[in-house]
Amino acid sequence: MDKHWTFIVKGHSDHYIVGQTDQRLKNIPPNTALIMQQPLDMTLKNPQVVLRANHQWVFVYIGEKLIYSYDATNKQSRPGLLQTTIHLPDNYRQQKLRVVTKTPYDYYSGIPAQIFIGEAAAVNRFFILHALPQFLLFSLCLTLIVLMFAVICLKPAQSKKQLLSSLLLIGFIFLIGLQSLALNVPASALFDPITLSTLYNLTSILIPVFLTSYYWLRTNKYRQYYLYGVGLQILLLIFGLVSLAVGKLSLPVAMQIFSGFNVFMTLFTSAIALAESANDNRFYTICSPAIIMAAFVHCFFYIQLFAGSANLTTDWPLILFSGLMILIFGYHITEEISVSYYQRVQQQKQFEQGLIMREKQKNLLETFNLMAEKEADEVDQTPSLTQFLYQMENYYQKKFRKQAKFFSCQFLTSPETKKLDDEKLTFLIQLFEKFLTDPTFGTIDISIQQKQDQLVIESKTSTLARHSFDQFAATSTMIEPYQELEQAVKRSNGQWQWQEKEKQQYFKIILDL
Repeated sequence: MDKHWTFIVKGHSDHYIVGQTDQRLKNIPPNTALIMQQPLDMTLKNPQVVLRANHQWVFVYIGEKLIYSYDATNKQSRPGLLQTTIHLPDNYRQQKLRVVTKTPYDYYSGIPAQIFIGEAAAVNRFFILHALPQFLLFSLCLTLIVLMFAVICLKPAQSKKQLLSSLLLIGFIFLIGLQSLALNVPASALFDPITLSTLYNLTSILIPVFLTSYYWLRTNKYRQYYLYGVGLQILLLIFGLVSLAVGKLSLPVAMQIFSGFNVFMTLFTSAIALAESANDNRFYTICSPAIIMAAFVHCFFYIQLFAGSANLTTDWPLILFSGLMILIFGYHITEEISVSYYQRVQQQKQFEQGLIMREKQKNLLETFNLMAEKEADEVDQTPSLTQFLYQMENYYQKKFRKQAKFFSCQFLTSPETKKLDDEKLTFLIQLFEKFLTDPTFGTIDISIQQKQDQLVIESKTSTLARHSFDQFAATSTMIEPYQELEQAVKRSNGQWQWQEKEKQQYFKIILDL
């Protein structure tokens, strides 16, 4: 029953308004009773009323008889989100149904209650049918959560960033499922008004926080700028929760504060999404159209509320968040499956290349040794480390030139220093091969110096920026940068130091002579 109501503000009996329940009545202060009445002229054998009130105390009358009341008690001083079923008495026909509401909250004052009336069986069937979308959404959320946990368990080797993004997505999906349960009339009958209000308001506050945190992990170039918005959102959340805990703020009021801030965050997120997609961020390139559309619809929804709309039959935020959930989950799970497949292919490829590389390194070691020995024999000397290094330099200068990479190498070793053992010489070859075969390196500058009884190897390299899926997948498979080289250094009882600043990388390796 949304039409033909007569609204009366208590204390202003001369102020009658005839209208509908979808608009807020203006200029009604908190704790002021709003009376809505309408004569009942329908004939029903088993009449049933379902009443929904938004954080309001409620009193229902048939004629002058009070048939239902929801009022403050010693245990409950604030109203919650009320959804209740009322059976009408036999003599209800031709009498006025009067619903009196009042609220201590300024935002919820002037919002009419929602009234549904009909045969008990028909009313129950109506709400069950209208609850099917929420049931389906809740079931979908449970299914997606199970799939996400399955992906996490089947793919244990992942970075902290990937794990955190997966957990944030799980939390986002879980909160949407909880909110769909709170909006489901048959299911919400299991909760009392305060529990229902807490469930709905908390999920409404936390859903955007989890989503924007996930977006932040997905940013690359503009992550620092987006952090300002997300950080402010989290600080506001912490402040709100602390205020709730100490009783300085009520949850419905906090909900309105966050709703206002979310209008800003949706527009800010749209700007970041556009900037990231322009910077070839794969996630935002695919998802930014939906993110921007959801942001503008979200803003329009809040503008409707602030303009006076009430009891909107379509919960646009939940629909938008559900659509984003399906889109983001689809991208996330596709990415995880693709990365897992890429990892398996790369592992097999790396294993095969490892066999080839070890054979190549063995052959190069023998070749450099023979050439160093030949050069030493010509001058009747014992092969030295310097001769070995110069053979390496001549070989790799030609190889790096063919790869169109800038390569510089300086040696400061004593001519009398004997060659190292084969394991350490193999490591040097392995290091040069890494720079030669890795496509991410563009400029390589290596210096090898002898300091007393130690060989100090330093390398400054610049990397090439690439925005492709293969690069992301390759990065995700690497638990620690240059793990193989580090392990080779440790096998040689050497010291390893590696630093990365922006696009510059620095190596320092110390081997005993």
